[in-house]
Amino acid sequence: MTTQDETPPLAALDIFLPSPPPDPARQEAFLDEAAALAKAGHPITVYLQDEDAWAFEACEPVRALLASAGPEALPVTLLGADIVVTAVHPTAEQMTRFARAGGEARQPRSAAASACGPSGAPLPREASGAAALLLGAPASSAASAPEIGARRNLLGGAGG
Repeated sequence: MTTQDETPPLAALDIFLPSPPPDPARQEAFLDEAAALAKAGHPITVYLQDEDAWAFEACEPVRALLASAGPEALPVTLLGADIVVTAVHPTAEQMTRFARAGGEARQPRSAAASACGPSGAPLPREASGAAALLLGAPASSAASAPEIGARRNLLGGAGG
């Protein structure tokens, strides 16, 4: 077996559920799906708001979300420290997809490029353009900086 044939380990999912649930039948169906996945080897941990209040307080992303959005944000699904689903129970297919994707090795991406789509651009290895000038690189390194011409400065002050 080659390393390409090996599947990466599944990433852990933490799911925070409201108590009492607004739709008890839906929450019960979700718990059945999560239990089936857990029995199949998926690392899923479910926290109930009334029984596991300590977890809601200890988990900073959930605590911050509840402080800003209120209890209507529940249920909350975390993949590591990243919130991946709020306000709905994830489906079995979503939980499986998140666990698989979270276990794969990731290449660092620039935040700006990632905001433009899921593929994003690889994080640059060295500064170029105007960033190179700010970091003290010689002017030749900054040759790729865009020419802004005579654009108007919208923040006031002298024109460019």
